[in-house]
Amino acid sequence: MNKSLLIAAGAATAFVLLQSGPARAATHNTLTTVPAVAFQQPSPVTSLLPDPFNNDTINDFQTYIQLYPPLLWIGNNLKIDWKRSIVKSIDVSKDRKVFTVTLKHWKWSDGKPVTAADTRYNYVLTKEDGQSNQNYGIGGVPNNIASFKLLGTYRFAVTLKHPVNPRWFEINGLSQFSPVPKHAWGKHNVKWFRDHETDTALVKVVDGPYKVASFNASRYLRFVANPAYSGEPKPSIKHFNFNFYTNNSAAFSALKTGAIGIGQIPFDLYGARHLVGHLKAFSTDGKKGAYGYGFWYIPLNFDNPKVAFLHNLKVREALQYAIDQQAIINVVYHGLASASFSPIPPVPDTYLSPKLKERDSHPQQMYAPVKAKALLNAAGWKPGPGGVREKNGHKLAFQLIVMSGESSAVEEAQLLKQFWQAIGVDAHIRRMTFNQEIDVILGPKSKWETAIIPWYYAPDYYPTGGGLLNTGGGTNYGGYSNKRMDALIRASTTESGVKALYAYENYASSQLPWLWLPTPAYLVKYDPALKGMSQYFSPVCELSPQVLSYAK
Repeated sequence: MNKSLLIAAGAATAFVLLQSGPARAATHNTLTTVPAVAFQQPSPVTSLLPDPFNNDTINDFQTYIQLYPPLLWIGNNLKIDWKRSIVKSIDVSKDRKVFTVTLKHWKWSDGKPVTAADTRYNYVLTKEDGQSNQNYGIGGVPNNIASFKLLGTYRFAVTLKHPVNPRWFEINGLSQFSPVPKHAWGKHNVKWFRDHETDTALVKVVDGPYKVASFNASRYLRFVANPAYSGEPKPSIKHFNFNFYTNNSAAFSALKTGAIGIGQIPFDLYGARHLVGHLKAFSTDGKKGAYGYGFWYIPLNFDNPKVAFLHNLKVREALQYAIDQQAIINVVYHGLASASFSPIPPVPDTYLSPKLKERDSHPQQMYAPVKAKALLNAAGWKPGPGGVREKNGHKLAFQLIVMSGESSAVEEAQLLKQFWQAIGVDAHIRRMTFNQEIDVILGPKSKWETAIIPWYYAPDYYPTGGGLLNTGGGTNYGGYSNKRMDALIRASTTESGVKALYAYENYASSQLPWLWLPTPAYLVKYDPALKGMSQYFSPVCELSPQVLSYAK
């Protein structure tokens, strides 16, 4: 899903404090922070509305779930958190095609009930949006939905066109829907809503833990607790604020002085972490830092004839065996990263197969430059002038695009160049802004060869690979095509249980449709008086300020 691209865009953005704040970010009932902490460098919020009306950035997602929570809340373990969800229960038919959903009795902030019809309104607009929606097809929404019928005030039934893996449809499909206040919004088309994405008057009626108090598109977003919130827990912090930044050093200064109560230390400022030593550190895995449910990788352009050698699995294996992930973790990320050798994130490892858990735990076993050289020899690539391997008059060389504004990615690219040079491969690093990189990757296939980009699963929390690695997938940027891979991906979405998912990810790891890189974690620091941080952050980008409180 395209949050991967938008996350990276934020990572290439600068941080300048645009909103002056008090000497401290918090009182007993106020907290000021920035959006997308633990995922990217912050940037402004561009929409207050839920899918399908917004720009699909992490900032926008973390904003609208304060106002319009999804039907199903995905917990930190990547499974449904029924206590936090609006849905009370889901009954699945024996043929795995009909999902009957019963809602809890929630209320809108104006006292009216949150109904099944409010959820259907979101579905109707999603269907109207069609393929222009960046999430189109994820979880079978809306393309695999045959009908959406109301069965009462708090019940509805979704009938699918073919049987599915229930876990996949619930986590990736139903979780996309947020009830919206049909009675307050009135009947409009998707275009009208897109023209009103930042209209604070439109979001007066909400069912989430917070309401919008004030919004300045370039400076800040202020929330106030919704006293009519039906969920649990009720907000302890009454005023929750996002400040917008465009420059690393200013944001770090805000964290040092207490102008914000929660922030992150960018990798290029890691050496200055002692300046916020008075703050507590947050960790997703209890060891390193705050992880998002995603990974960094190198897509390979199989459609570019200039790098046709990438079709040879031996060449791809050699390139992967030459990468010393542990060195990257130590040098680039200061130990704040985990090794990863598949399209399944290592933290949390909920859906990682036993085979890949073992592989990710021992990255040095996958670093084998001697074996890499042997593979290239077997593929017919022999050392040539200057040490660069050649075959039939062609050099084993390619271009590697990297974001110029992301210092850790540039440093990683330089290490990769050294690793590959040691086995006779010449990688030319090409720096460009993030927007330029994405324009190139999404443009003519002849314009790029390889690149370094991130991917985060949202809303495809059940990581089946649909759209990523299936033939013709919308985010299969390099044009990878493998009939067995297609079949394994289909099976993971239609067969019950995780056996098919494990088969897919094990095969993807061995086939190397991409090259795997370590998954970094952010060093997040926060006011030591704050309680509830383990539930505030979520690896799937959710943010829950209502669970926070200050120690007395």
